[in-house]
Amino acid sequence: MIHLHAVSAYSLLSSTLTIEQLVMQTQQLGLKAACLSDKNVMYGAMEFKKKCEAAKIKPLYGMMVDAIDDEGLISIELIAKNDDGFKAMMKLSTYLSNHDSVKLDDLMLIKKDLQIIVYGDEGFLEKVLINEDIFSLENKLRSLKDKIGDFYLAIALNESSFWKAKNEILRNLCQQLQIKKVAVNKIFYAKEEDCYSYKIMRGIKENKLINDPSLPLIKSRFIKSEAQMYQDYTIDELVVTEEIGACCNVNMHYAKANIPRYPKQDKASSFEYLKQLCLFGLKRRLNGKIEEKYKKRLLYELNVIEKMHFEDYFLIVYDFILHAKKKNIYVGPGRGSAAGSLVSYCLGITNIDPLHYDLLFERFLNPERISMPDIDTDFPDDHRDEIIDYMYETYGSDHVAHILTFNTLGAKQVIRDVGKVLNIHSYDIDKVAKMIPNTPKITLKKALNDNQRLYKLYLQDKKIHELIDQAMKLEGLPRHTSIHAAGIVLSKQKLEDIIPLIKDQDEHVITQYTMEYLEELGLIKMDFLALRNLTIIDEAVKLVQNEDLTFDILKIPLDDAKTYKLIRQTDTIGVFQLESDGMRNLIRKIQPTNFEDIALTIALFRPGPMENIDIFLKNKNDPYQIKYPCREVENILKDTYGIMIYQEQISTKR
Repeated sequence: MIHLHAVSAYSLLSSTLTIEQLVMQTQQLGLKAACLSDKNVMYGAMEFKKKCEAAKIKPLYGMMVDAIDDEGLISIELIAKNDDGFKAMMKLSTYLSNHDSVKLDDLMLIKKDLQIIVYGDEGFLEKVLINEDIFSLENKLRSLKDKIGDFYLAIALNESSFWKAKNEILRNLCQQLQIKKVAVNKIFYAKEEDCYSYKIMRGIKENKLINDPSLPLIKSRFIKSEAQMYQDYTIDELVVTEEIGACCNVNMHYAKANIPRYPKQDKASSFEYLKQLCLFGLKRRLNGKIEEKYKKRLLYELNVIEKMHFEDYFLIVYDFILHAKKKNIYVGPGRGSAAGSLVSYCLGITNIDPLHYDLLFERFLNPERISMPDIDTDFPDDHRDEIIDYMYETYGSDHVAHILTFNTLGAKQVIRDVGKVLNIHSYDIDKVAKMIPNTPKITLKKALNDNQRLYKLYLQDKKIHELIDQAMKLEGLPRHTSIHAAGIVLSKQKLEDIIPLIKDQDEHVITQYTMEYLEELGLIKMDFLALRNLTIIDEAVKLVQNEDLTFDILKIPLDDAKTYKLIRQTDTIGVFQLESDGMRNLIRKIQPTNFEDIALTIALFRPGPMENIDIFLKNKNDPYQIKYPCREVENILKDTYGIMIYQEQISTKR
């Protein structure tokens, strides 16, 4: 037996069922397959695939859609038989992001790769079934059989005495018309006791109070055991679920995306063009005096880039940065592992000489660890969209998309949403919400553990106890879609052939999959970060250039004593990465006097190294007490006072 209709939390505010719950509960019940059936969207498909593989559960990929026929609206579930069926569903999902329904005739064009289940408890069939208009119902089913051909009729909601009677009518007509029927238990939450949480979620979506009579408690919509299903359905109806599952085998072995070819080089290959640009750039960077170590490093990097087939990636980044500079859009000097690339420095992608600072290229690209390159590029926040528009113009709107993220029911948000549905006074909701700290990734459980006042209130006040208990059950579920703050993806192929897409109200094309699943599909991610700090710097530079046209911020000295005095005084509000309270506190202790001290301070103030801040300060103040694990590492750790701070210090090349 297989459950063929599981709606996940990715059908936003329409289910409390997570993908993890669906797979785990399926596994615990001893079932061999599960079907994900969100309406119109495929947000959860990749997560479902991964979790099913880990649990050794067969994944079936379904999607609920509304089809329009001459008779009216029909509720249909599509389940992909194979990779072609999955791809057809992706394109249909993309279409449905801007449409409420699909024409039945259009659906018939892709039916050969799909299993089709028609629902009698929804759409135009529901009204005639409820009225027991047998003549009309028979005619409508005959019409559907003529148009669709081979399909299944869902026997659903059969635990209800009302629908049990109606389903008998459907069963009789199916036998008469030789239409196959299948048992379908609609699932919207994981376990039987979750029905109240599901009601609260529907209250959030429909903006209703918990005692609203139009918001009933809908029971039996959980993942049932095989024994429970046999109580409500006939053996043959349950056997059909396994027949459907057996002929659905999606492997996702279809062609993946490729990096677009850089469109602006001459007849030379992309690699030859990249090499020419780099040699020219290196000569310009070193004022014509190219040392052997630079030439050797450049050729090594180019060799790795060619082997990994990333030459077009570097040309694409080079091109949009060049475009920005031509438009007088200020570009950040570079950050992250890309600063370790001499190729990036030669192309003007970064402005940091990696050899001068002993930075490793392997942190950015490593032939022993195949992964997509990732260059973060900073732009003033008032010009970022111009660069993204340029990418659309250059590579085409079918090949560029924003990346999906989900705004979830976070700790504060879920308290406010649930409290409103439970009709708790706004004063009490605010009181609880204000006790939850404004820290990233805070959870209600952590807030209860850390805040004794909140925990005491939770124990003493019954309505607050219920509020927090119910909020914890919904916490973390997706509330609505959003756009990744920085990333876009590029593809040589049309994106609709690789992934399902949506369009938001501003007509942005957005991936339906979140960022962690895009690389394995061959999609290249570009990060365009919008920094207010760069906007301020850009405006300041223009003011200076009103008085001195020769001023170049990239040539300002890095040893200016007055600058370091300001930093030591923690006058760093508005200075990128140096303005937080924690960072300013660390600056007071370290008292930086040179650029290397600044880099060290930033690197130290990160998860991992920051655990050794006290030891670092102690060693810095008294270097003679430093004890190295062995003599061989002294040269590596000497500059950081015996503490491992940089990833480069771990490299076997040193």
